[in-house]
Formats: sequence, structure tokens, C-alpha cells
Amino acid sequence: MARTKKSSSTAFQPASTKSSLPEPVQDLLCVALIYAVTLFLFRGVIFDNAAFTSGGDTAAALSYSHAGERLMASEGTDVLWMPFFFSGMPTFGNVAFIPHDISYLQNIGQRLLNLLYLNGTWTWLVVYYLLGGVFMYFLLMAWRYSRPAALIGALTFMLSPYAIGLAGEGHGSKLMALSYLPLIILLTHTLFERRDLLSFGLLSAGVGTLFLTRHLQIVYYEMALLGLYTLCFVGFDAAKQSKVIISRVALLALALAVGFLISSYISFSVYEYTQYSMRGGGTTGSSGGLAIDYATNWSWHPAELITLLIPGFFGMKADLYWGPMIPWTNSCVYIGLVSLFLSILSLVYRRNRRVLFFGAATLLLILVSFGRNFSLLYELLFAYLPFFNKFRAPEMVLHLLPFTCGILAAEGYGVLIDAKRKDSGINTTKLSRTILIAGGAIAAVFVLAMLFKEGLFETLSGSLFLREGESAQFTQQYGQQASRAMAQIKAIRFEVFWKDYIKFSLLAIALCGAIAAWLRDKFRAATFAAVLLALLVIDLSIVSGKYIEPKPARSLVENFRPDATVLFLQQQPGRFRVFPLAQLFMDNTYAYHGLQSIGGYSPAKLKIYQTMLDSCMYQGSDPAFPINMHVVDMLNVEYLIAQGRLPEGKLQLVNADQNRRILTYRNSDALPRAFFASRTLIARSDHEIFQALNDPAFDPMQTAVLSASLPANIAPADSAHPPVMTSYASHEIRISTETAGNALLVLSEVYYPAGWRAFVDGTETEIYRTNYVLRSVLVPEGKHEVVFRFDPPLYHTGWILSNAAWAVAGLSIIAGLARIAALRRRMKSGSAAS
Repeated sequence: MARTKKSSSTAFQPASTKSSLPEPVQDLLCVALIYAVTLFLFRGVIFDNAAFTSGGDTAAALSYSHAGERLMASEGTDVLWMPFFFSGMPTFGNVAFIPHDISYLQNIGQRLLNLLYLNGTWTWLVVYYLLGGVFMYFLLMAWRYSRPAALIGALTFMLSPYAIGLAGEGHGSKLMALSYLPLIILLTHTLFERRDLLSFGLLSAGVGTLFLTRHLQIVYYEMALLGLYTLCFVGFDAAKQSKVIISRVALLALALAVGFLISSYISFSVYEYTQYSMRGGGTTGSSGGLAIDYATNWSWHPAELITLLIPGFFGMKADLYWGPMIPWTNSCVYIGLVSLFLSILSLVYRRNRRVLFFGAATLLLILVSFGRNFSLLYELLFAYLPFFNKFRAPEMVLHLLPFTCGILAAEGYGVLIDAKRKDSGINTTKLSRTILIAGGAIAAVFVLAMLFKEGLFETLSGSLFLREGESAQFTQQYGQQASRAMAQIKAIRFEVFWKDYIKFSLLAIALCGAIAAWLRDKFRAATFAAVLLALLVIDLSIVSGKYIEPKPARSLVENFRPDATVLFLQQQPGRFRVFPLAQLFMDNTYAYHGLQSIGGYSPAKLKIYQTMLDSCMYQGSDPAFPINMHVVDMLNVEYLIAQGRLPEGKLQLVNADQNRRILTYRNSDALPRAFFASRTLIARSDHEIFQALNDPAFDPMQTAVLSASLPANIAPADSAHPPVMTSYASHEIRISTETAGNALLVLSEVYYPAGWRAFVDGTETEIYRTNYVLRSVLVPEGKHEVVFRFDPPLYHTGWILSNAAWAVAGLSIIAGLARIAALRRRMKSGSAAS
């Protein structure tokens, strides 16, 4: 494949910053600096072998992993369905548990690089911060920026507090996906420049690895940015270099296709599952995606723009946050004052194609992040952009902001360095005077604020530091003490704001002074670069450090230590489910210990299950206990777990955990896991199904509510010959039946047509959706064995395609390397002959 000449420089490196060291050594030193910053910032996690958090999504992921590994060990097969969460769900389709990690390159790199961090238990997360910084550095170097400019961009991207907070929130997959963004752009740039097999293979492998991180929302945003980048930097040259452009686009499309196929092991099943999950429909009455009201929770607000200057203005963390985000936020979108100033400088003084593109991309990211606060754009994308309506939390798109602004900041540094050139067109005297005036104004306001701090608090606290509706909440919670409680929380939130205001003022003054000194020839270029880098690292480290709260590594496992309730339930005979009430419903502890629960935590539950919970579970006829016990019974719930006493006479108290104050009640009316229904009721709509399930006279043991008629009539159930479950596994359930006529066998397992199949004596039979969420099959007269088997075809297809695509990428890389080696040998032999 032909090669093209490299593009010209866009950020010049002045002679005064050049070094006598070889260029690879300089790059190695820059990488070492990035590494040293990670050592300092994450020192508590690295040197104490600590965890980033002891709860949240990290704990949820641990529960799925532990439960899946236990099943894999006991059943000896790939676990694609787990019975422990939400009465059973496809944990492979929603990527909660992956039987085989086929991200081969990532696994090798992670294990090797984790040695740099003492091979800690949770330091693998730090590896991806390092990778993000290093990839960003080499992207900017490939674009011919100076090394200080590349370091500014790399540190902006790596140290973004919005990204740093991901480790503590347990969003490892999001972090991994984010770290690969500069790599994908770099490999695309390389493919466009070289158009050879090696570049093709590397980009294919990179895209495949990106998709295998499993955070599809971040991947979606990155692919959208890559698409826009391609249109901008390829489309504009179409008329001049049509043949080159066609080859570039064709190679890129092929690399993306191979990369996607690498991920097909996961992506095929995810796509299939999405059609049945909340992401595929959301709530009753919506279709094709989430309901927009739900999807636009966590929409950024225009008022949040002030946090780009003072990140603590609205409190930064969930317990102290008082800003306009709905429902709340535990994040901080901040790129640092240095990067913000340099980005603005690039937009003012250097409007080349790259600046215009990434400036426009930055604006687009901000507008999209506004979500419901800029509904004109968001609703347009939600309605017409493919797959966009599968995602929630518009604010998440701002994870790309440090990338776009990091590039703009690198350009802005070039503006300052080039400003002294005679042909720069910049009046350095005027610019330095303007910057000094701005610094002086900031200093004057800062002095006044220091002198009148108490008055400032009294002035601001009248209208700030409380969220909308918090006054009523405090009044309800604290009664007559509400005023004192509100005054205290306002004072605490003001202190958060005040400390960040001090940081902003001091850093802004220092930044203005440093830039003015450089423009007036008070600094050498190397000193100026060092000052900017130091200010950037100090600024971002102070803010990001607030999201790093190391916990003892064992604290995560300690969360799942079996309490008296778990120990009691583990001793109970038979097959049953538990119902954790109220706040316990989202607790994965029971699933962690192999107890089957009708609750749990997952951001993408099955749609029919969530709809059933919303429409039926809490529609009981007793106001004192508004639980629909008919639904509880049909879900095989034998034990209800509560933080407090339930109404007397309904259930039997069988265990009390005095330490945690948790009571366990036995439900004697729980239906068995498999039973025969005596009659059927055909419902024409979901509404009619819910009416039947919520009817106080409904008896799930007698009546099965179906959406379609059976091909044959059924006989009343024979209590003398109930169905017998002979074996039970996550992927296969066997039941022995004996009936005097046709019978409807109801299985108290969640209906999921994408993989579950039923067989009567080896002959496949239809599975009917029953009582909205359960399964049933028609069993003929006599003795039979009924088998339910979970074996989704796409799982096996994806496995084959993924490994085949890996082979294509790997062979391309090997062939590309061999071609380069052969070319070098020919060059050496030619020079020797001459």
C-alpha cells in the first residue's frame, strides 16, 4: 500500500526548547513524568494496596462476578443466565458477567503494566489512567506538536476529575473505554497516513478492544466523534485527492468492520438483549428505546458552566451538591484553568481546521450534555440518530470534553510560544497588558472577598446553597430544628465553595503572571513550559484528589460477609426465592451467597420484569401492607426480609438479626417453582394482564393469564401428581410430569424468548408467556420429561466470529511487521552493495 507525506506542523517547537537528548529518550522522559504523576495521585491505592471504594457499582460488579464464578465451577459450563437476580436474568446479554474475556491484547497489557503499580489488587484501574495519558501524548506528537504541548494535552485528559471519579464509582468499563479514545484517533491518523497492513491490523485490534470494554455508551460517543473527524479531515480533501480519499475511507470502514466483529462475542448478545431490556423499551407505552424523561435524567445544566472555573461552586459531591442537576450528581466536569485558558487562546488566535473542528466538537458536546435543558437538539438526536435513544444520562458525553479541550490546549500553548515570532500577527505587549489587567482584577476581587468573607456568606446564603425542594425536606425531617439544620448545611457548602474560590483565585493570578512574564521575556521557554505544567498538575490534582478515597482492600468483601439472615436462609431446605423489602431490594448480598432473589441491582433490567414491578408488585389491596401477595406467591417467594416489623397475622416471623435489625418472615402460600394451572385466562393487552394480576380474587395456582390461546384445552390440575423438578441448573431445568389429560405446566422462571427453549420428551414445544413474566408449556397426557434449556445461538456465532476477526487483525499485524522487516533488509543490502 502506498504512503503519503506527513502533514505539516501546527504547533511549532522553538529552538530554545530543543534538547541534545535523542528524541526517543525525550519521549521516554515525558512518559516517565506521566507515570510519576499517577504514582503521586494514586499513592494511597498503590502503596497501601487499597481499593477505590467499598461499595457502589464496584460491589455490584463483585457480586455478579462471584455468583457467576461459583456457577461456572459447580456446573462446568459457560454461565449465560443467573437465577439469583430479579428472579433470573441473562447476565451475559447485559454484560454483568462474561464467561470468557477475549480482550487478549488488553489483558496482556494490563497485567504487564500493573507491575508498575506493585501488582496491586485494584491498581489495574490506575493502568488505564496511565494509558489514557500516554495515548494522548503520542497522538499529539504524531500531529507534530511540541513535547510540552503534548504533555499539557495528555495531563488534561488523564487528570480530568470527571474521569478520576470513575474508579471510585466502580465504572471500570467506562474508564477503559475512555482511555482508548486518543489511541483510536491516533491509529486512524496512522492508517490515513500510511495505508498499510500494519496500520490496518492495529486499528482493527484497537477498535475491537474498545468495543470489548463493554461500555457501549462511551463507545458510541467515541465512534460518533471518529465519524465526524473522518468527515472533516477526509471529506474536505475529497476533490483534491479523490483516489487517496477513497482508499482511506475503504480501509477505515474495513478496519471498523473487523474491529466490530472482534467484539461480536459480546455485541451480538447485547444487541439481542437490548430489545428485551429497559434500554429497548423503557416503560409501558414506549418503544424502540428509553422513555425520554427517564433518558434525560442527569442532564447537565447551563449554570454548571461556572464549574469550569470553580469546580466546587455547587458542592461537587452527592451529599453536598446543591446545584440544578436532576436528580443529583457526584461528579465534577473540570479541565483545569491552564487548559481552559489555552483552549480559549487557540480559538481566538489559531483558527486552523483542527482548532475549528475540536472547538465545534466541544460546543456540540456541551449542548448535547444539556439534555432536557436544550431539548430542541436532544429530542432531535433522540428521535433520528440511530441507537441514541438507548442511552441515558446526557452528562456522560462530557467525558469527551477533556479530550477535545486537551487538543485545543496544546494548540493554545503553541499560540503563546509562536507569539514572539515576527510573523505571528500577535501584539505581545497588548496581550500581556490585557492578561495583567485580568490578573489584577482577579486579585482585587480576591482581596475584597477575603476581607468581607462573612458578609459574602450572608449575602449568598440567602439565595444559594440549597437545592430546590430542600427546605420542605428539612422541615419534614427536622421539624422545629429545620432552620438550624439548613444553616449548618449552608455553612458547610459555602466552605466547599470558598476553598475552591481561593484555589481559583491563586491559580488564576499565578497563571496570568506566568504568561505575562513569558510574553515580556522574563522566562525561558523550558521554564515557562515547566511552570504551566506544574500549575496544571497542581490544579487538577487538588480537585481530582477529592474523588480518591482509598478503602482497605478487604472492605469490599467485608460488605458481603454473611450476616445472621443469610446464614439462616442458607440452612432452609427446598428451592425458593427471597423478597428484600424497601431499601434492601437493591442489595446484591443475597445473590452473592447463592440465594435467589426477586430483587437486586442492574442498570439494564429486563423490561417486562421492571414493568411488572411497577404495575403489580405494589398494588396490594391492604393500605397497611400494599404488596401484591399473588405476585409474590407466583414468584416462589418463601421468605420476605424487612428492616422492621410487618403487619401481624399475614406472615410468620422466623428469624431476627439483632445486629442489623433485619427480620425474616416466612410466606406459607408461596407456590412451588413448577406447578400445573387449572384454567387459562386470555388477555388482549398488557393492561388486561395487570388487571387480572391485581384482582384481589386472582389465584395464580388456579389461573394462568396468557396472551394467546392454547392449541388444546387443558384438564384441571391433579393435586395427587404435582410436577417434580428432577434437576436445576442455570442453563437447564428438568421436570418430570404425570397427567390424566393435557395440562399447562407453569414454571416460575422469567420469560425470555432469546435463548430459552422447551422440550417434551426431546421434542421442542412452544413456550407461552404466562402471568406477564413467567413461562408455561402444554404437556400431553401421560408421563413425560420436560426440559427447559438456555442455549442462545448468537452466543456461539459471536464466539466464532470474534476469534476469526482476531485472526484477521493478528495476521495483518504480523504481515505488516514482516513487510517492514523485509523492506529494511533490502535497504541494508542495497547500502552495503553501494
